[in-house]
Amino acid sequence: MLNLVACRYFSEVARHGSLRAAADRLHVAPSAISRQISKLEHELDVQLLERHANGVRLTEAGALLNAHLAVVFDRIDLAKGEIADLKGLKRGQVSVATVEGVTRPFLSEKIAAFRRDFPSIEMRVRIRGRERVLEALEQHICQIGILYDHFSHPIIETVGKWHQPLLALVPRDHPFADGRVVQLDDIIALPCVMPDDSFGIHHLVNRVYAKLGARPNAVLMADQFHFLIDHALRTGAIIFLPLQAALTEVQSGQVVPMNLHCKEFEYRYIYAVTRRDQQLPPAAAAFLRFILSAFAEGEKLDAELLAALRDAQPRGAPG
Repeated sequence: MLNLVACRYFSEVARHGSLRAAADRLHVAPSAISRQISKLEHELDVQLLERHANGVRLTEAGALLNAHLAVVFDRIDLAKGEIADLKGLKRGQVSVATVEGVTRPFLSEKIAAFRRDFPSIEMRVRIRGRERVLEALEQHICQIGILYDHFSHPIIETVGKWHQPLLALVPRDHPFADGRVVQLDDIIALPCVMPDDSFGIHHLVNRVYAKLGARPNAVLMADQFHFLIDHALRTGAIIFLPLQAALTEVQSGQVVPMNLHCKEFEYRYIYAVTRRDQQLPPAAAAFLRFILSAFAEGEKLDAELLAALRDAQPRGAPG
């Protein structure tokens, strides 16, 4: 029977690609990890790791073992969670990989509310680009994913969605902040700031502009939404974001959604996803149910906020 401690050590080394990083994560000495992996290699009579100057690489046998161990540790976590469930969720862990757009305030608020009921549940959140969210699920690093514009994936299952159209946001003193109906032709030449090409928004906006034979006049691209919002406020540029990514600034009146008519921007959603082969432990399952109930309420509140903003805007000259 394989030693579970040695297997856990090996899995951490495989995840981080380094004995030192795994040792720091596990709070043990690198030499202890090295000894356990040597015992594992001896027991299996095969080399699992190749050492090199920048860390370690998995051999073919190591990669095969790591894939099987991911499933084994998933089942162990499930067993631990089910035992904890018998005690009323007094302990457990929830791991979420999410895109930035729903982290502030939505996800932070929901985690705080959930932990008021279950204060001993440990929450871990990884904020990543869309592809890295999927990767975190695929590699068994996280249990729940939240992302925009999910498409069919062989091992990822959609468990909930929230309508989240893409908005063209501008500072409140912008000429197109007056509620007039705007077509994309009207704003093609205007400066904008955009998420970089690691975001689906970037590719969507470029595709829509390309249909008109144009490219966005992007004066800045970056991989952080709030930096882009700050720059848009400072320079008067347009920024393309869903409402939840700029909710604080919209509610405070710093930025205003233009009354832009663009059907390609309408059909976007936030998706909650999990692995198809995964049975969530009780803490993660409880948090997922909590999040999905908030999706429905959030969609309703978003629609009400956008309608109220439209009604409050003065009508300027026709676009």
